[in-house]
Amino acid sequence: MPDYANHLSDELLWEAFKQGDRLAFRQILTVHYTSLFRFGARYSKNPAFVEDCLHDLFVYLWDRRQHVSPTNSIRKYLFTSFRHKLLLELQRTHRRGWVDEEEAQDVAPDQTIEDFFVFIETEQLSAQKIKYLIDLLPQRQQEALHLRYYEDMDIDQIAHVMTINRQSVSNHLYKALSFLRENW
Repeated sequence: MPDYANHLSDELLWEAFKQGDRLAFRQILTVHYTSLFRFGARYSKNPAFVEDCLHDLFVYLWDRRQHVSPTNSIRKYLFTSFRHKLLLELQRTHRRGWVDEEEAQDVAPDQTIEDFFVFIETEQLSAQKIKYLIDLLPQRQQEALHLRYYEDMDIDQIAHVMTINRQSVSNHLYKALSFLRENW
């Protein structure tokens, strides 16, 4: 199988997928599946639920490929779509959303809490204390931190995924980081 990710821009890879290229679709799925799954694990500690939502999203995208919007960032498009899918399913099934880091660890064991927190502070941090402090943050601030420092998204991408404006993302991140620094 050719490695599309190294040879095509997101726009061209997405266009190939929209034209029915199964290899392009497989490449998109392969490149983004794990990070989407980890992101979904922040909404539910039930891996079957997250996987079902993710599979439903990819089936939907394949079935509707000719009608999906063009994009210059497949990652942003998928994260936004997956977040929307998860929220709809959680609302439909009356499940709670956004689990804490420890619960997400149980679902995505390849993620270590240290990997996430190294982006938040450059100093050596106590994982228990920072986890405790993050758990005190409002859900939207936790989500913004996760997308920024774990998924390495920029402000525009986070705004798109969370369906809020850039300033709101900046405010969430600023408030969260200020709280963490003040209470550290």
